[in-house]
This record gives sequence, structure tokens and C-alpha cells, in this order.
Amino acid sequence: MHRRSNSRGYTIIEILVTIAILSLIMLFIIPVFSYSRRATTTMSRLDSYHDVRRVDQEIASEIKFGSAILYPPRPNSSDAGEWHSQVVFRNSINQTQVLFVNEKGQLMLLNYDEILGTDLAGARLLSSSIKEFAARRHGNSVLEYKLTFEADQREFAVTNRIALMNVF
Repeated sequence: MHRRSNSRGYTIIEILVTIAILSLIMLFIIPVFSYSRRATTTMSRLDSYHDVRRVDQEIASEIKFGSAILYPPRPNSSDAGEWHSQVVFRNSINQTQVLFVNEKGQLMLLNYDEILGTDLAGARLLSSSIKEFAARRHGNSVLEYKLTFEADQREFAVTNRIALMNVF
């Protein structure tokens, strides 16, 4: 009787070495995925900031060279007026422009002089990520506006005060 003692099993040392090697591999792989997820959320936040900055600059350039603010109304005293959800102004070539948030929550700039009937299709989309737009007047030719947006489940607001340059 010849007995074979060459059974194909693993010793406890081989199992421990394998576990140690797999642990080291996981130790290096997990941070890569963590940094990747963090980079993605940071990029989306930066995209939101960039969009709001672009919208702010576009609104400021449209209003700054305008000739008159038609709405919101002038405040009664030297204090600022109350907040309104739209702005109506005359641009640099004396066209009536309306800045508002539509029913879909998009910030729009509409050239009122180019409207045909009730069609608002000619309105220009400025942003679809703005949660709220509000504006108020300070005196005759100064307009303050506020853009509210959300990034990383937090709400942020950007405010700006513009003085019209073409008002005498």
C-alpha cells in the first residue's frame, strides 16, 4: 500500500500572504475612486459657478449700457425699493428688453420690440440653473439684482448693483 501525501491544499501562511497582498492592492485602489468622485462633484460645482458668473456678466453688460429702467418702479424715498421678479429696461439702441424667469424656471432675456403676437419664442435663454431672480431700484438709474442658485445641495446668491451709463 502506497499512500499519497501530496494533497493539493493551501497552508495558513499562503492564505495570510494572499490576504495581505489583496489588502495592499485595495489600499491603493480605493483612494483613486474616492478622488475621482470628489473631482466630479468639484467640477459640477465649478460649472455652476461659471454659469452664474457668465449670466451675471451678461446681465450687467446689457443693463449698464441701457438708456432707462422702466420696471421695477422707482422707490418713494432714498431707500431701495422692494424686490421684483423681472426687469424691464431700454437697451443701448432703445429697444425694450425684459429680463424674467419663465414657467420652466429658466432665466430669459426677451426683446419686447420683436414680439409677434403672443409668441415668446424669440426670448434668449440666459440660464436654466438659476433658482430665483430678483431686482430692485435705487434711485433713478441704479438697479440691484440677485441671482440665487444651488450647488452641492447648498443655496448661494450673487448680487450686483449696476448704474446705467447712458442716463443724463
